[in-house]
Amino acid sequence: MSELLENPDFFLLDQQLSAEETALRDRVRTYGQEHVLPAINAFWERGEHPLPVFKGLADLGIVGTFIEGYGCPGLSRQAAGLVAREMGRIDGSVNTFFGVHSNLCMGSIYMLGNEEQRQRWLPTMAKIEKTGAFALTEPTHGSDSVSLETSARRDGDHWVLNGHKRWIGNGHAADVIVL
Repeated sequence: MSELLENPDFFLLDQQLSAEETALRDRVRTYGQEHVLPAINAFWERGEHPLPVFKGLADLGIVGTFIEGYGCPGLSRQAAGLVAREMGRIDGSVNTFFGVHSNLCMGSIYMLGNEEQRQRWLPTMAKIEKTGAFALTEPTHGSDSVSLETSARRDGDHWVLNGHKRWIGNGHAADVIVL
């Protein structure tokens, strides 16, 4: 009975998990209980980015969720959703960091980047040696991707960006930002 109260599964989703998915869920849950919950509030109280807490996620083999290769696990979409569910149970802010880093930033590099960009960023991001951010929202159009005004133009070997972004997920601590 206490298991039901401590880890509610109101929709009985866990009954449909394979043994491998259950083991994945348990790894993420255990990490959260042993490493995130005891430490996370102290970081927020001090106003510090909890990068040491995040770095341990790399050891779980979950960073980059659905990406195959480049040091990423190549999880199924269901397993990636399971990771997100467990991360959200642990701490919403940790889940947000993880989702922006692993899915929005790394996923964009994987799906839309060239091979050189994948090789450059994904292996170090999978180890959380480098962290990623995602910049979508603009002051006048919110997150309406069709109406975005930010532009980029090639200038020799570089790109010149012109525009404004707001509320950049993980922007304060990122090594790479996907615009």
